[in-house]
Amino acid sequence: MITRRQFLQASASLALVPMLPRELMGATSLRTRPSWPQFRDGPLYQAFLGAVAKMRANTNSTKPGSWAYWTNVHANFCPHGKPYFLAWHRGFLARFEAQLRKASGNSALVLPYWNYYEHPLVPAEFRDSSSPLYVRNRTGTDVSGACTLGASDPALIHFQRGKTDAFEPAVESAPHNGVHNLIGGTMNNIAVSPRDPIFWLHHANIDRLWDAWVQAGDGRRMPATTASYWSGSFSYGNAVSGMKRADTYAPDILGYRYDDSTLPTSQPNRLAAQRPSIQEAFAAPLPPQGASLGGLGGLALGSQSTRVLIPLNVDGRNRVRSLATAQGQGTTPAGDALRIVLDGVSLTGAGSGGGYFYKILLNLPTTGLAQPEQTYLVGTLGPFEISVARHARMMAGGGMAAMQAPVRIVIPAQEVLGRIWPEPLDALTLSFVRVAADGAPQGDAVVIDRLWMEAD
Repeated sequence: MITRRQFLQASASLALVPMLPRELMGATSLRTRPSWPQFRDGPLYQAFLGAVAKMRANTNSTKPGSWAYWTNVHANFCPHGKPYFLAWHRGFLARFEAQLRKASGNSALVLPYWNYYEHPLVPAEFRDSSSPLYVRNRTGTDVSGACTLGASDPALIHFQRGKTDAFEPAVESAPHNGVHNLIGGTMNNIAVSPRDPIFWLHHANIDRLWDAWVQAGDGRRMPATTASYWSGSFSYGNAVSGMKRADTYAPDILGYRYDDSTLPTSQPNRLAAQRPSIQEAFAAPLPPQGASLGGLGGLALGSQSTRVLIPLNVDGRNRVRSLATAQGQGTTPAGDALRIVLDGVSLTGAGSGGGYFYKILLNLPTTGLAQPEQTYLVGTLGPFEISVARHARMMAGGGMAAMQAPVRIVIPAQEVLGRIWPEPLDALTLSFVRVAADGAPQGDAVVIDRLWMEAD
């Protein structure tokens, strides 16, 4: 077990030379987070079950010894779709892991991770109704469809949101959001998702993928430890100490490592390689107005993949070509100049249970991909993304009613526009490609009142 002196020495050394090989930093003294199969068959499994059962049975949500305390912290403080998504959750897991050790009485206990790239089915132990790891309202058990390789792309050399080719927004979109959506139930909703014990293994894996991205090197780079990006601190509620942002820079600083910090290179076998059939959808065109270049009114997304044509007038086409040329030549800030706006987005009764999501692709070719599908991907849409938008509005003063009302979701598209340039851009299409797990609803799941493209 790492001593306080060893911990402080490791932290100080890491701050000075963050990219030193771990063997030179005394990494063998760090706790190691293993994958779920190894953990389940190891000596800490029973302590983990006991700690989870004890915390879930504690009904005092004001105390960190209760499961509900951590759910509330996530609901009140977590940044989704915002800077520090990865760093805040790293600290969150570290504080929760410390509470697990306290509840179990075992100082060696660690959080395992669920590597769904190798084992895409929710582990059987979480589906056993007699286990403290069980919740009854999951919709799906197979998350293969979330396991894309976009976050492993060598082109993602920057870390933070707001940069071109940034890792954080890519890994949040996939696999993070997709796993939440495909499991569904409690995992569908940002405000309550930590109630499901699989949440913690899922986020441990997202944290591991961040560590793997850093370790992969090849031009990938984090903001320097001395950068203002790491100034400030995170809050984890009144009953738990906060954490300096700088302390989330690397797992070593928080006293742990992973048994495998490599980026995935292949997708699960269950993930179909063939392209889906996409049906054309027709909706009433919206005239250009203000920043809008054109759009549509009224779209329902169901069990089929759907493509819509965004009508553009001459000025709109010229604006898109101008933005694409600028982005392709590296002269336009990424992400902000062209946006997809989905307005009045809501779930049907059937769609609220999750088990599905839609990949949103800009100008996906109808025949033969000239580039990988990831090139055209602007984002994802499912119950989890809708809950994130509702949660943001509630936290901005909308009250609890905001958690049920239709929302507006704005998706940056400028970077994708630059990636598909110089392909013809006389027209814009959006393809909503359905990804579904077992138990996904049939029929309409998501309703969009209006959608349009807009530019600065």
